[in-house]
Amino acid sequence: MSADKSPGDVSPGRGTTATPFLIALVIAVLAIGGILTWNAIRPSEERLSDSAQVQVTIGQYYGALNKGRYADYVANTCAKDRAAADFPQEAGFADARKAVVDREGEAKLDEGDVKNLTVHGDTASAELTVTYEKAGERTEQATFVREDGKWKKCS
Repeated sequence: MSADKSPGDVSPGRGTTATPFLIALVIAVLAIGGILTWNAIRPSEERLSDSAQVQVTIGQYYGALNKGRYADYVANTCAKDRAAADFPQEAGFADARKAVVDREGEAKLDEGDVKNLTVHGDTASAELTVTYEKAGERTEQATFVREDGKWKKCS
C-alpha cells in the first residue's frame, strides 16, 4: 500500500526557504546604503560635474566683483592673474569698483548668459554676456583653470 500525498505536500528535501532572498536583500541594502553614505560625506563640489563647478565659479567671481568682496574675488581668480603686477590690491579694490559702477552701472550675469561652456581636462572656456546697467551688454570669452581641485577664472 502506498501512502497518499496531497498535491500541497512538499517533501522535506525540496522545501523553499527565505534565506536566499534575505541574503540578496541585505546585500542590496548595504550597497545602496554605502552609495548614499559616500554621496553624503563627499564635499558638494565633488558631486557636481566640471561644467557645473565652472558655473559656480562664474557666479562667485562676478558676485564678488558686484558686491565688492575682495576675498571672494581673490579666491576665484587663478594664481597667474593674482601674481600679475596689475592685479588689484585690497586697499584700492573698493574705490576701483565704485568708479566702474559709477561709470558702467552694476553688472548682471544670469545662467542663461553663459554660452558654449566647454571643459578640456583642467581648462575650460565660456562665452559670457554681461549686462551693465549704464553701458549695456558686453560679450567676453572667459577662461578657467582647475587649481588645487577648484575652478578659477583666468585671463
